[in-house]
Amino acid sequence: MNTRRLLIVSVLFAVAVAACGPAATQVPDGLPAATSVATAAPLPTASPGSAPGDASQLAYAPSASRQMVIKNAEMELLVSSTDAALAQVTQLAADNGGYVLNSQTWYKGNDKYASVRLAVPSAQFENAMNYLRRLSLQVLRETASGQDVSAEYVDLQSRLANLEATAARVREFLAQAKTVEESLRVNQQLSELEAQIEQVKGQMKYYEGRAAFSTIDIALTPQLATAPAATPAAWNPGATFTEASGVLVSVTRTTVDLLIWLAVVFGPIVLALGLILAAARWALRKRGA
Repeated sequence: MNTRRLLIVSVLFAVAVAACGPAATQVPDGLPAATSVATAAPLPTASPGSAPGDASQLAYAPSASRQMVIKNAEMELLVSSTDAALAQVTQLAADNGGYVLNSQTWYKGNDKYASVRLAVPSAQFENAMNYLRRLSLQVLRETASGQDVSAEYVDLQSRLANLEATAARVREFLAQAKTVEESLRVNQQLSELEAQIEQVKGQMKYYEGRAAFSTIDIALTPQLATAPAATPAAWNPGATFTEASGVLVSVTRTTVDLLIWLAVVFGPIVLALGLILAAARWALRKRGA
């Protein structure tokens, strides 16, 4: 009986140690998780003599390293035709094991714009970026980032091994349980361990999926048509005379209006000043006589 109690205490201690490890986060929505950390299918790259839009001329590149890096990029491309560029971008993903996560198109006036989010094999991330650069007339904006999750993945592997070893010991003890109470207590600990194992596996699959496929957000901006040059107007003397007559009438009207304003506003003042000066002058003459 003492041996059994000692075994129970050992198992519960092992469960507590496993539960105190870093909890695995749930797998967020987004890319589907891969089932293994296998190298993604090669993405073709354009050969030196091929046309920018010909995805069939792409050549295979060497396999990626074992380092687990989550790569993301954003590009804004100036294109001559939005529809043609959108078709080429979509075909690029379809021909090389990738896929379109989402796409959107809209108009500004008569000009069509589009945005696409692609998932491409991470091993060929740079080749895909180079292909998209050649596809455009000009790269208006480009950003790229990478997150190395190799250390986090190794930690999850270690945690998973510890949890599975602990769960195996708990199952052995569950088979040796003699009472219903012991069976229920051990089975509860086993359920908690299995839930933690599933969480760790889910996080590992998320890292595997995100490292296997990189995302590229692409904004397609059309090249705006150049406005036609203005045609010089033919000489028309009649139109010139009409325009000059209109200017003359406008100047005459403005001048007359100005004179009327001067007469109405300053006329009485000038008249009063004139009368005062005349009276003063007459008084001076009378005094001199």
